[in-house]
This record gives sequence, C-alpha cells and structure tokens, in this order.
Amino acid sequence: MKSYFLLFIFIVGTYSVHAQKKDEYIVVESAKSPIKMRQGKYDNSFLSHLSIALRASTLGGGIQAATPINDYFNLRAGLDLMSFKTSSINISLDDPDGAFNQALGYTPDYKMKGKLNLTHGNVLVDFHPTKGIFHLTAGFYIGTNKVKADGMLVDPDGKKAELRPGQSWPTINFDGHQLEIDDADLNAELQLGKVIKPYFGLGLGRAIAHNRVSFKFELGALYQGDYTLKQNGKKIDANKNLSENFDDVDKYTNLLKWWPMLNFQISYRIF
Repeated sequence: MKSYFLLFIFIVGTYSVHAQKKDEYIVVESAKSPIKMRQGKYDNSFLSHLSIALRASTLGGGIQAATPINDYFNLRAGLDLMSFKTSSINISLDDPDGAFNQALGYTPDYKMKGKLNLTHGNVLVDFHPTKGIFHLTAGFYIGTNKVKADGMLVDPDGKKAELRPGQSWPTINFDGHQLEIDDADLNAELQLGKVIKPYFGLGLGRAIAHNRVSFKFELGALYQGDYTLKQNGKKIDANKNLSENFDDVDKYTNLLKWWPMLNFQISYRIF
C-alpha cells in the first residue's frame, strides 16, 4: 500500500509542478508530437516531463513513472509484482548421522511444491553520460522476495514416510538451520535478503521519450544480503556446526545474496 501511495504522490506532484511552469515554455510542433523547448533546446529541467512505463523483468511485471532531473539524470519510481508456483519436485536427502535410517529404515526424499512471491517498490536514477541512450542506473528496491516450501518426506515408492514402531521424527538440517518434521510434513519459508536492497545496472534506451514512445533495456543486480529462514512463523537461527541433509546447499544459498535484474520496458511520455 505504501508503494502505491508513493507512486501516486510522485505523479500528482509532477503534474502540479508542470502546471505551475507551463507558461515558461514554448511548444514546437513536429510531425510526430509537440516537443517542449526552452531557449531553443529540448527542455530537461526537473519535473518538466512525465512518462509512464510498463515493465517486464526478473522481478515480474510492473509500472513506473519517470521525470527528468536535468540533461544527464532522470528520476524513476515504480512498483513490480510477481507470483509463481512450481510443480511437484523431489529432492534427495543425505543422512550423515544415520538418524533417518534409524527412524524409518531408509533415507527418504523430500517431495515439495514451492511458491515464489515478489513485491517491490523502487526509486532509481538514470545517468546518461553522453546524453544519448546509454545509461548507468543506481537506486533502491524496497520489498520482499519470499519462497515458501510445502511438502513431505516420502519413501522409495513415493508414499508418505512412516516411522518405525517406537521411533520419533528426527530434525532435518538445511544450511545450518534445524527444521522440525511434523508427521512427515516439512514446511518452511525463505525471505531472500533485506527489505531495502541497493541496485546497480546499465542499459540502452530512454525512460523519457523525446517523442511520445520509447523503449529501454537494462541489465543489473540487486544486493539482498543474507536470507532468513522461518518455520511456523518463527525465525530459525543458523548453526554451521550441524550436519547437513541437503547436499552442497550452501553453494546455492550463497548466490541468493544477489538477485539478477533483466528489464525491458516501453514508456509513453504524457507531457
């Protein structure tokens, strides 16, 4: 809700300043669209233009507003959303301490389905060093990347695992986090990094078209930091001394500190 409100304030504020400055400009008619000029050149003063863009990126689909700061810098603010569910996945587990073999008589697999939810607002600044289409971008994404895993332990035939008589469910260790098993069910939630994530990127194109429509391609990365693992709503602290049930999982979780950004957008200049 805060992201929607900030985007609304950004657009309304741009309109207000534009209305106050309207008499300071002349409009030069062209074959394609009217272009604002100040003292004989295209005007890029602060809040002199407003563009709205539709985006498709590795953070989902989104909408973004943009306005110039000066001839070299543009300010952008927007919102990105994505939700994705996986099909059923079977993950082989390790049993380094023999706890599963004692409790079940075998080492089970983890059969699970994942759900990914991404919700982010963003505030970005584009720097065009030559005033052309090439630009460098820096700023912040504000929001969460969450992965929820719901599943159960299964036997070699794919059926729900059952304990041997007189045995109790062992814990399972994921990257130093000890998870509880509830009658073969295993559910957990990963929050990938912090809420505020710095971003750096580069690209080709303009967020604010000189005519009415422009296209922009961008490549970059968000730094998320360490992930947080929760079970039943409670944060689980890591203990790197624990034996591991997921083979080489740390090789993958270390990559979660960075989120790759690939973005394509089409922008329409309102004024």
